[in-house]
Amino acid sequence: MDILRTARDTARPGRYAVLAIAIAILLSAWRDVATAQPAGTDLISVRSHSGQFIVYAGRAIATPPPATGLTTNQDFVRLEPTLVTVSCERIKQALMRELGVAAPWRGTVYVVLYPARTPGEPITISSERFNNGWQYRIEFPDVMERSRYVRVIVQVLLIEMANRTVPPRSAEIPLWLVEGLAQLLVSSSEVDLILAPPRAKANGLSFSATTVNSRLQTLRQQAQKQLHGRPPLTFENLSWPSEDPTSGDVSDLYRGSAQLFVGELLRLPDGRGCLQAMLTQLPQHYNWQFAFLSAFDAYFARPLDVEKWWALSVAQATGRDIAPIWTREESWQKLTQATHSAVQVRFGTNELPLHAEITLQTVIREWDSVRQTQALYTTMREFGLLRLHIDQDFVVLVQDYYQALEGYLLQRDHAGSFLSTKNAARRRAVEVAIQQLDALDARREALRPAARPIPPNQSPALSTTAP
Repeated sequence: MDILRTARDTARPGRYAVLAIAIAILLSAWRDVATAQPAGTDLISVRSHSGQFIVYAGRAIATPPPATGLTTNQDFVRLEPTLVTVSCERIKQALMRELGVAAPWRGTVYVVLYPARTPGEPITISSERFNNGWQYRIEFPDVMERSRYVRVIVQVLLIEMANRTVPPRSAEIPLWLVEGLAQLLVSSSEVDLILAPPRAKANGLSFSATTVNSRLQTLRQQAQKQLHGRPPLTFENLSWPSEDPTSGDVSDLYRGSAQLFVGELLRLPDGRGCLQAMLTQLPQHYNWQFAFLSAFDAYFARPLDVEKWWALSVAQATGRDIAPIWTREESWQKLTQATHSAVQVRFGTNELPLHAEITLQTVIREWDSVRQTQALYTTMREFGLLRLHIDQDFVVLVQDYYQALEGYLLQRDHAGSFLSTKNAARRRAVEVAIQQLDALDARREALRPAARPIPPNQSPALSTTAP
């Protein structure tokens, strides 16, 4: 897994300090291959057209024999300074389009290429804060896997976006966001994001082929191809993988799951704006989940809400479920819980609040429109998730609950323009909704599983019944 290091704050001039570090790294990296360097070898540097990326490399460095074989592998690419600056700019532009970001960059990225000797050469990302902002350095092998290259550039760009307000500490980007966006960029970009050195010649001129994607596959089709027929990972497994998800057999599963997860987040209304807000808030939190929940508070109040939404998205996207069907008893309990809203009640000023549950009828009859709308939409999402797991006997009942709430909200919000007619229409909508919910509650009670019989040798106090 790639390494991220955050240096201390310093008041030294950033450009000269990073250049000195880059030279020192190069001298150290090339010390073991000094015999391959011709006399007079020195450093070269190339700046990208926007000026954000500066690439350092050694002039006329021969690739060590173990890495030479990798250049014929289609999964690997030979990195040359001029082409690296172009590909970095392409990746940046594609990422900005995906996130809807238009603000100019603030932090310079220094890329140091060192000779590759093995396929798994380490990559180090360092960030350092100066008086005028943050700057970044990436130590790259000059031959590396394409997907790994895009992932690292995306990671640095996301850190740079999050640190544009010059926070005292650098942002830490969750791996699922880096991997998901990297996969989205690779699969949706209209041109190659990575430019490889020419491998063919015609009429004495070297040339390389540029691939253009026609976007024939949708996001969900692309993710399913990565998943190889397996169900996507849960939100918890995406957040806290038990093993390195960027290598071995786990990598495709994690990439496909992350790509689908980020893609579904972007499909939410204002999903891009929420991801931008998350990036801005990341430096303010040591745990990225707080920034995530704060930015997506209109959709998720807690991680459990994310898991529920993700389960529904997976079922819609892949036709598969990542959770089993509940038993009849469990289904009745879950449905009963969904028809009640949790509230906190205080009986005195100095007393701690007590948790209580109220019916949907009480919410509709007594709560104001703002609180009512939020509670009912939350319940409707719960009903949508219930349909994926609930016993078949309850599916129609859940659908009827959903339609009753949906119909009430439509009638309430389209009650006319005149105050008198609006109030009368709303009262009528409340009466109809309560009558419907009372009838549905009666049907639910009729489907209540019978209490289990008590064994003759068991005390009644130890018996269990469905609530």
